[in-house]
Order: sequence, then structure tokens, then C-alpha cells
Amino acid sequence: MKKNQERRDKIRRAAAKQKIDAFLVTNPINVRYLTGFTGGTAYLLIQPDGDTILSDPRFTIQIEEECPDLHAVIRPRSETTSKTLLKILGKTTAGQLGVESETMTIAQHERLFEFLSHWQSVPVKGVVEELRHVKDHDEIAHIRRAIDIAAGAFKTERELLVQLSPWQNEIGVSISLENEMRILGAEDRSFPSIIGAGARAALPHATPSKQKILGQSHLLFDWGCVIDGYMSDLTRVVIFEPHNKKLRTVYETVREAQEAAIAAIKPGKVCEEIDAVARNIIADAGFGKHFGHGLGHAIGLQVHENPRLAPENKTVLKAGMVLTVEPGIYLKGWGGVRIEDDVLVTPSGCEVLSKMVPKSFDEMVTDIRD
Repeated sequence: MKKNQERRDKIRRAAAKQKIDAFLVTNPINVRYLTGFTGGTAYLLIQPDGDTILSDPRFTIQIEEECPDLHAVIRPRSETTSKTLLKILGKTTAGQLGVESETMTIAQHERLFEFLSHWQSVPVKGVVEELRHVKDHDEIAHIRRAIDIAAGAFKTERELLVQLSPWQNEIGVSISLENEMRILGAEDRSFPSIIGAGARAALPHATPSKQKILGQSHLLFDWGCVIDGYMSDLTRVVIFEPHNKKLRTVYETVREAQEAAIAAIKPGKVCEEIDAVARNIIADAGFGKHFGHGLGHAIGLQVHENPRLAPENKTVLKAGMVLTVEPGIYLKGWGGVRIEDDVLVTPSGCEVLSKMVPKSFDEMVTDIRD
């Protein structure tokens, strides 16, 4: 609770610098980050003299339990959020009300300001998201746990692949992997798992299909899970044809690019510089046009957060950021290889949080039999 108060105080100071009289947080992820409320349907009003969480009767008890330090206003079911907000702000008071411009829809804005004509809407961009860039000790601990569970589930799944049933397909593998994460303690998956066998591994966001696994040269897994709201995100490629020279060449190029990029991560580096390290290696190997996405992104309460490791991203890395590093090569009609780890920026460099998951070509060879 003290931690949440400190976060809100930082936002309060940021709002004051922008001459904003009150700041309305409507993004559910940001509300959770600043209050601890996990219900998903609530707004947070930050004012110079205090904070108010606004929700409806469904969450009365939950707010009492999760946010006992916050002033709570539960609007009647018959009353719109706009009317309740008017009561909190005052019918005669006027000022500048900051709103989250990147996530608030036009329709949501129109509803909220239906009765607030005397307040001026001020778009505020990324003020909470920027605060979320650097993770504290507890956040990093949650991410570590999410990585541990994802790693354990993948280990089990690889063991199951050894005696793969002839009918097993991408959908079955996905279901099995996600079920194992839940058995190990995950709240949920971070995202629908990406499973691509053979040529379908060329789809960076392949939706699991009825494509059979047997007979394919390799199988790409992109998966993760959620612990206390915090997420992991990993990618590995299981090798079924160890003597496939093209597969080894592509794989080793991606691995070299990833390891070089990780080695370059440290505070003070710029995101685009890290991206360029991996991108140049892949380009020099002749696969430049087949790496079409950014090198990575931050993770936390969302699986895709800022900053991004991408061309033209000028964000400077800071200790406490947790980033994915995931170069890939995708060849239409043949397949794709992507290797992804979760990396913590430390005061002196970085730590690969997912180092327990093997990734060398030989370690990923799996001898399946029907």
C-alpha cells in the first residue's frame, strides 16, 4: 500500500508540473499499478489533496479488501460515471482534468465529459506507463516466478514430445503446454500460445492449427504465463532434424544475433543500438529482409510494454527494466526460427532471467517417435 501511495505521489507531482488540477486514470492496467485493485472496472482520480477510486457496486467488497487506504466512491447503478465524477470534482469548481489520451476512446471521453462542461480536458500521454518502465523488487520477483513456471511447463512439454502421438497437432501442443502452466501455479497464460510446426513457423504470430507435428523439421514455441498480474514471454525452437544444414545455419544465425544483443545491454545504452547489434548480424548473414519486427519489448503487467528494442527508439535503458530479446528469421514456405529470453537490466549490465531454458541447437534436438 505504501508502494502504491508513492507511485500516486509521483503521478501527482507530474500532473502539477503540467498545470493539471486533477488527473483521471482510466486504463485498468494503470489503475491496478497505482492502487492494487485487480477488478478491472474502476477509475482513479488523483488530485492535489488526495486520491479517489471510483467503481460500481459489484466491486464494493473487493475495493475494501484491496484498497483500504484509498477513498472509495461506489456509484449507484442508476447513476452514470460522469454524474458521479461531477459530484467528486464539484459542480462549481472548474479546472484542467488530465485524461489518458493513448487509451481513452472518443466515446468514453464523450460520456465522461457529458456533465463536466466547465472542466477542460487535457490529453496526457504515457505518464503512468513511463513510471512502469523500471520494475521494483516485488515486480521483478513476480516476473521471475512467471518465467520459472513457463520454463517448467516447457520442460514437461518437451518430454511429452518424445513419444508424440501420430495425430498430435499444434492445437494439442498448445492446450497441453498451457494446461501444464496452470498446474504449476500460473494464474493464466500471458497470451494465446504461438505454436508453429515446419513452414508455419514462418508466421511470427502463428495461431495453433490442425497442422500435424510428425514429419516436420522443427517446432516453434512462443509462450508465457501470469503470476500476480506479471508476465513472462519466451520463445524456443525444438529441432526434429539435427542434420538439416539450412535449419542449423538459420538457427545459429539467430542465436548469435541474440547473444550479441544481450551482451550489449546495460544502463545508458539506447534501445535502437541494441536492436542494431542483432539486426546487423542477421543482415550480414544474408537474412536481413527476413527479420521484419523489432528486437524486443518490455514486459510487466502487460506482455507488450514500453520501451521497445526497435529501430529509431531513442529510449535510454535503466536498471530495473525487464526486456525480451527475440530476433528471428522467417522464410516463406520453409519455416522460421526465433529465440526469445527475458532480460533484466542491472546496474552493471544485465541478467538473463530465463537462462534455465536451454537454447543451443544441440540442446533443442528432440528425437520423437510415433
